[in-house]
Amino acid sequence: MPNAAALETLTTDDRRRMKQELETRGLELSAIVGNQSMVGDDAGQVERQLQSLRDSINLCVEIKPDGQHFVPTMNTTSGGHASEFDARRQQLVDNLGALADYASQQGVVVCIEPHVSGAIDTPERASWLVQTLNRESCKIDFDISHFEVQMIPMEESIPIVLPLSRSVEIKDQNARYVDNVDAAGSTGNAGGPLPSTPPSGWRIEGNGLGKAADPKGRPLEYQFLLGGEGDFDLVKYLRLMQQGGWTGAVGFEASVQCQQRPGYDGMAVAANVYRWMSKGWDEARVPRD
Repeated sequence: MPNAAALETLTTDDRRRMKQELETRGLELSAIVGNQSMVGDDAGQVERQLQSLRDSINLCVEIKPDGQHFVPTMNTTSGGHASEFDARRQQLVDNLGALADYASQQGVVVCIEPHVSGAIDTPERASWLVQTLNRESCKIDFDISHFEVQMIPMEESIPIVLPLSRSVEIKDQNARYVDNVDAAGSTGNAGGPLPSTPPSGWRIEGNGLGKAADPKGRPLEYQFLLGGEGDFDLVKYLRLMQQGGWTGAVGFEASVQCQQRPGYDGMAVAANVYRWMSKGWDEARVPRD
């Protein structure tokens, strides 16, 4: 549907048709992405963003396919910047707590997505937030790509985040350090950072690019990519997730970075990503149901 992502323009008929199309195809709807910032200095703007999230919670209920045994989660990032965590933590607790209370009334779970460079950007911060709120209607949307591009190994992120997660998605990605400091911390004979250029073939032209830092503050750049284009170890990830007890859906997110490419074709991308994921499930020997 041309307006499927524009919540404010969805008519009653649009919503009915979306539900009907899911039912006709026998598809489950695991989550709806609301993605609005819950923090900021402009109280009026923050309230408008929270209202959009409440509207997204309502949509979860409205278009849930009949016969589906669970209501889709409503997923959102925290907003803000990593450097603002201390300054924004109480505002985030207050606003997310109120949103989770509203979601509980509707039978929906709000899932907060840790996001590279956001106020909630690390496994530890995500765990702290959800455990502080201590509500069954507030869990984590676990997109491991945001940790991968910060050079946080999946062996570290999965044990912390997965037990608190109710929604899961993946991307493919590449990330690299941009200061040319080697593993021993050397910066060359001059004693300062060396000019840094990406290795040949590392960057996909036309695809968006982000800049961030690892947990120790070392600068890096990254690209979120389509399945099979980056260095994400899907097989290892699936096995670790299975060991961690995950049996729910694993969605693939085609990042806005990817959608910036000239001539981007969402249907063709979906078919290619499905083949990549299917191969990964086969190699990992993880059940699909």
